[in-house]
Amino acid sequence: MSDPVDSVAAAQERARLAKMRLEGSVAALRERVDPRSIARKAADGLREQGEAAAGAALRNPGIVAGALAAAGLLIARRPVLALFRRRHKDTKAASKHSITHTAREGTKGKPQ
Repeated sequence: MSDPVDSVAAAQERARLAKMRLEGSVAALRERVDPRSIARKAADGLREQGEAAAGAALRNPGIVAGALAAAGLLIARRPVLALFRRRHKDTKAASKHSITHTAREGTKGKPQ
């Protein structure tokens, strides 16, 4: 049979090791949920993605310029469309009151 003193000492040693593992796990969890640690990891990830995007933009400048132009037009689509509508109305009004139109109709508005 085993000595009761040895089994108690072994149990105490196992408990001490388990407590050390638990303390290590708690410390790791505290580090993972610390707001500063989370913010630092997020900033690192964003920086890495930004560097990768900048590298891709430098390798493909035409695609980037096209995408930016499309995004700009999408954002400013209403003012751009209003500009074209205004020009279209202006050209209709100008053609109705042009010199050739009034010369064809004569002075009283009747065709000659």
